[in-house]
Amino acid sequence: MKKYIVGLGCSWTQGEGGYSEKVWEDHGGRVQVRGRDDYYLRKMEHENSWVNVLARDHFSDHESVNLGIRGIGNSAAYTQLYFCDKIDWNNSTGIIVFMLSGVERFDYISPSPLNTNKQDDYYSNNIYKHYKYWTLWPFPMNSGQLKGLQDAYALDLYSESFCAMNTLFAVLNAQMWAKSHGYKFVLANSFNHRNADLGFVGWFKQYAPGLFDKVNWNNYIHNFVDYEAFVQLLVRKDGFIPEQDWRGFYEPYSKNTWPTKYLTNCEGAHPTLEGYKEIGKELAQFIKNNAI
Repeated sequence: MKKYIVGLGCSWTQGEGGYSEKVWEDHGGRVQVRGRDDYYLRKMEHENSWVNVLARDHFSDHESVNLGIRGIGNSAAYTQLYFCDKIDWNNSTGIIVFMLSGVERFDYISPSPLNTNKQDDYYSNNIYKHYKYWTLWPFPMNSGQLKGLQDAYALDLYSESFCAMNTLFAVLNAQMWAKSHGYKFVLANSFNHRNADLGFVGWFKQYAPGLFDKVNWNNYIHNFVDYEAFVQLLVRKDGFIPEQDWRGFYEPYSKNTWPTKYLTNCEGAHPTLEGYKEIGKELAQFIKNNAI
């Protein structure tokens, strides 16, 4: 029976930032792909992502399947399981790792999802585009195709409970998918922070009571380590800014002219090749030590 490591999430799962030194040199020290095709980087991103690190370096009897997509929220991250044609779910086993994207993001399928240029996304039959979602953020737009939708989300729908509940819907669906197909399930936090006093888990408990109790929090890696999100660990290892300032990591990192060892200088900052290795190592240790 084939075994898989399946990664769900956003750019932190797809592998943005996991580039060779030559790629950084070719891009002048800042690889910022926005508003243009990133296909020329995607194979390298997958190869260096924590998803592949887990299979390559820690679970060599598993094959990696990376379902991460830049910019998406957690609803889309879960929905990616339905687009995964590479796996025969009823005749395989493995581990699904859900690396939470930003809880404030809200997703729709785009009106034109079909893959007309037939780029290989490495996980499906390529009927649909890799970038097939519209993702909304909780701030009004001055202009643009998504202005009406995003303004409605920002002004009429967005709230702490809305974010917490929609995130847990995605988590519970992924948890149920894993259980129904005989896969193990791991939950992790890439960069989220909400209320420093409550903590991230406490925030869910306050704003999504009842739903919170349906999640198996024994599968949540950050209940067993001394960092709230993986970005906190990478900030700690970098030593570039004080660890207590990790929640605002993106601004100081974006001012760098070259990536640090563990985090890039691109928009939002992402793990480097070394950063993804650290995430993979931590996830592997959690899975092995906690019999997930």
